[in-house]
Amino acid sequence: MKTVLTTAAILFAATAGIASAQSNDAQLAALLQVNGAQFTTAELNNINEARRDGDVAKANYYLNHENRTTAAHNGQGKAQLAAQLGVNASDYTLAELVTIDSDRRDNNIQNADFVLNGTSRNSVAPIATPYIGTGRR
Repeated sequence: MKTVLTTAAILFAATAGIASAQSNDAQLAALLQVNGAQFTTAELNNINEARRDGDVAKANYYLNHENRTTAAHNGQGKAQLAAQLGVNASDYTLAELVTIDSDRRDNNIQNADFVLNGTSRNSVAPIATPYIGTGRR
């Protein structure tokens, strides 16, 4: 009986968490004056951040669902971002370009340079596995 109650409590907590997340999305969508059913949580957060920063182009990028088009995934977006950053697109992955852009906007030049100079790609030596003896002599 205790297991059934525990399982029921876990399921209730998980369901409440999902309902809470959906409720938060609905509240954010209402605040942004958009149809919440048309946007993911990440898109709503990006729209909110763009509006807060006064970045109309970024807000429209998500409002018009341009982030969902194939152009965003076929390299054009990567090339454009690299051009804005003044670097060669073929030298960096999209994730690296986004990191550089974010670090520059946050005025975190040290982290941006960490990616720009390739230090982030250096391999790290693996940690040796300690020998665990059998305890016999």
